Amino acid sequence: MHELSLVTELVAECVRRAGGRQVGAVQVRCPDGVDADELTEAFYHLTAGGELAGAVLDIESVRQVLTCGCGFSGEVDPEQCAGHMVICPACGRVHEAPDALELIAVRFADDAGTVL
Repeated sequence: MHELSLVTELVAECVRRAGGRQVGAVQVRCPDGVDADELTEAFYHLTAGGELAGAVLDIESVRQVLTCGCGFSGEVDPEQCAGHMVICPACGRVHEAPDALELIAVRFADDAGTVL
């Protein structure tokens, strides 16, 4: 499951930023094609116990961007994305999407306005 490896890295970065403080919410951005339900399930599984236990995962979906050797460069429709694979709409070439989970904010349980 590609989503599990993405979330493993996310959790490690959040723990590092939290520095022992209890996290209330984590905000991320990811491209279409990444399964938000799988991300959420992996997040709750990996954060049970510890400073991220009970934290809310807020996922913002954005369009996948692709640059292909055929000359195409731009956003790709969600139908052309599947997990970490993206199909070029111009030539049909299959590309591996870059790791796509962008950490936007970590909010602490004691101070919902604090962002790291």
